[in-house]
Formats: sequence, structure tokens, C-alpha cells
Amino acid sequence: MFADAPRAGLIRRLAALMYDWLILAALWMLAMGLAMAAIALLSQLGLISLAGYTDYADVVSQHKIWFQLYSAGCFFWFYLYFWCKGGQTLGMRAWRMLLVSQDNTPVSVKQALLRAVTALLGIGNLWLWLRWGKGLALQDQLSGTQVVVLTKEQSRQLNLHKAAQ
Repeated sequence: MFADAPRAGLIRRLAALMYDWLILAALWMLAMGLAMAAIALLSQLGLISLAGYTDYADVVSQHKIWFQLYSAGCFFWFYLYFWCKGGQTLGMRAWRMLLVSQDNTPVSVKQALLRAVTALLGIGNLWLWLRWGKGLALQDQLSGTQVVVLTKEQSRQLNLHKAAQ
């Protein structure tokens, strides 16, 4: 179905990435709110002590590495979930793009994980300029995936089909 679809260019990919970053900012705020609530609950239950800390936020600042890993895990979960579930993040859906394997099959968890790690926070998309005409970013080449641009009709059919599942 997507074999003849053109590959997404740099500007379209960066636009979708900006949409996704707005969503990730909200997700990160929610995740940190949940972390603070967990600290408050553990403190109230007496499982952790806040002695030596001024407040809950001080606990976070004293244990930065754990909260950074937690944040990175939330970000990876976002991309892995959307790429494996439907091949599109919300930003990709807005810009009518779809992530598929280079043989036009759905993306596996292994491919999605490799793609997320090698994307380098979006910098891997600059590879499109270095390898002009190929239409594959660094993360696409390393993970065996491609981002294709859908027509309005393909996008409508894809999203209607998923809504019916």
C-alpha cells in the first residue's frame, strides 16, 4: 500500500518533531508530577525520610540521575508506543507521515528501539542533507525503517481503520 509513497523530507520531519516535543513537554510535566506524588506518598507512609531535604523538589534535585533516567524512559515509551502501535506519533499524524520498515511492513519493537536510540534527539534527520536524494535519515538507515508521506486519502483510510479496531 505504501510502496509508491514518497519519503518524508527534512522540513516535514522537523515540523512533526516540534509537535511531538510539545506533547512530550506535557507528558514530562505529568511524569514529574507523578514522581513528586510518589515521594509525598512514600514520605507520608514513613517509607522514606525527608530529613536533610527542604521539600519534595529537593529530593528530586539531590537524585538527579534517577529522575533523568525516569524522564528518558518516559520519552522512549512515548515513541516506542506510537511507532509500534500505529507507525505514527501525533506529530507524524498531523503531517501525514507513517513509519514503516523498508519492506513496507509494520515496525518491530527492536527497530523502534534502535531508531529511538540512533535518532540523537532529532539530529539524525540532518543526515538527509548529507545523503541527498535517498530520503533516509541516519536512524532510518540504521534501523531499516523509512518515513513515508501519505496522501490525504491514505491518511484518512489509515486513521479510520485504526479507529474501528
